[in-house]
Amino acid sequence: MKIFRFIACLLVAAMLGTTVFGIGGGVAFAAVSLIPKGIPSGALHAELIPEVWTKEFIKRFNHADQGTFLEGISDYSARVREGNIIHLIDFGCDPDVLVNNKSYPIATQDMDNADKTLTLDKFQTKATPVSDDVVNDVKAEFMPAVIDAHRIQLEEYRLDKAIYNFAPSKHADKTPVFTTTGGKDAKTDGTRLRFSREDVVSLKLKFDHMQVPAAGRRLVLCPQHVADLLMEDQVFAQQYYNYSTGAIAKMYGFEIYEFVNMPKYTSAGNKKTYGAAAASGDQDASVAFHVSRVSKATGERKQYLSRAETDPLYQRNLYNVREYFLALPKKDEALAAIYSGVKSA
Repeated sequence: MKIFRFIACLLVAAMLGTTVFGIGGGVAFAAVSLIPKGIPSGALHAELIPEVWTKEFIKRFNHADQGTFLEGISDYSARVREGNIIHLIDFGCDPDVLVNNKSYPIATQDMDNADKTLTLDKFQTKATPVSDDVVNDVKAEFMPAVIDAHRIQLEEYRLDKAIYNFAPSKHADKTPVFTTTGGKDAKTDGTRLRFSREDVVSLKLKFDHMQVPAAGRRLVLCPQHVADLLMEDQVFAQQYYNYSTGAIAKMYGFEIYEFVNMPKYTSAGNKKTYGAAAASGDQDASVAFHVSRVSKATGERKQYLSRAETDPLYQRNLYNVREYFLALPKKDEALAAIYSGVKSA
């Protein structure tokens, strides 16, 4: 209310000033004698009517808070070596077991151990310029907000690349890729088949046949498949409504998560290139994995900052970040993807 009274006083003073003091004198009188108490120090600056900054930044939406599907998987950050690489040992086979053996000496069986080298991805943000003019005018914690924006953007890329890497490139015996089999989705063109609880049962059977341990199975649902279950499955809808963490609930032994930016598959069941635009017939997929078969690691992380004091021409600060990160399967097994099937109308 005070600022509105201030503006009203300015208008009155300006009107009076045209006949008594002249326009300049009237406005000056208003600025000196009619300023309400409580106006922030230095708010008038060079302009007559000050611009009031709320010091609140309107930030873009992000989905970094939905990445809890990475929690609990093997973290090899402490084992990252120079060059931002990790070395793992892959056992080629498990030893055979003899039952009621009576023949000696027991035969030997070599295990073909192989070195598996994982190279971390390098993420770099583009530098953000922040001029001293902006910092002085806004008088807010501008640089912390810029730094936070870079941090969130990197978190999003970590999660996006992780779920993309966990998804099989195509169907194989140990990495099944298959389509949904639910009812037709009348809200689209009537040909897409909804994701159903029966599809989770099919996934369970595939993991059972691969002898994947029951503990540690995870299923990350794409938004479309979450919507399908919310509409068709009352039990799931009740669990979804009550959940307060990243994990929605368990379904047939799978820890259920949801994530926004999921990998896309062609109608032939091939995973699209990361970041590729969707084409006609492409579908988002839900991805399943076992926590023992995937890994993550954070390598070198460095912030770059140049101060305005060292930039006499532009008088601006520059900030960006470089980070090495990787989330990959240790081995191409116990991974799966389910994308929406299509049936002719």
